[in-house]
Amino acid sequence: MRRRDAGFTLIELGLILLIMSVVLTLIIPRMMDTSHRQLESQARRLAVIFRNLHDEAILNGRVYRLVYDLNRHRYWVESADQSSDFTGFTRESGVLSGGVSLPEPVGFTDVVLPLTAGQLLEGLGATDFYPDGSIELTVVHLDNGEDVYTLWVEPLSGQVHLAAGYQNLEVPR
Repeated sequence: MRRRDAGFTLIELGLILLIMSVVLTLIIPRMMDTSHRQLESQARRLAVIFRNLHDEAILNGRVYRLVYDLNRHRYWVESADQSSDFTGFTRESGVLSGGVSLPEPVGFTDVVLPLTAGQLLEGLGATDFYPDGSIELTVVHLDNGEDVYTLWVEPLSGQVHLAAGYQNLEVPR
């Protein structure tokens, strides 16, 4: 028997180059699009903040409020303790005390608070997180000028959902 020389055939090398070019064609444009990554990152960050505030309200027996400034594309956390009957809110200390500014080009498209303020396109709005685990019904749309992410929270369970695209959710009136 004859032993073959070690190495690749021309067909094998051609297939490898074809596979690599297809993969690079699909991956490189996504890697170059930093605004999409920033949008997705900020949407996920906001979802984590929703979950944390839900848990903090239950654990600490306080009402927390996530305040949105749609004009400046910022948000921050405020809280009220039980001694004030949940009426006097003060800005929280800690990581979110100074507020979070969404990086350019990411911004709020709108915030929908159907039970209190309706659809907000500008100005201030807020979502309240209560010690009993309930959360004010809220839908937040973030965009980067091209793509949109929708974040919404279920009021009774506190479950937070995140989806790509502008989702028009049917909300009870």
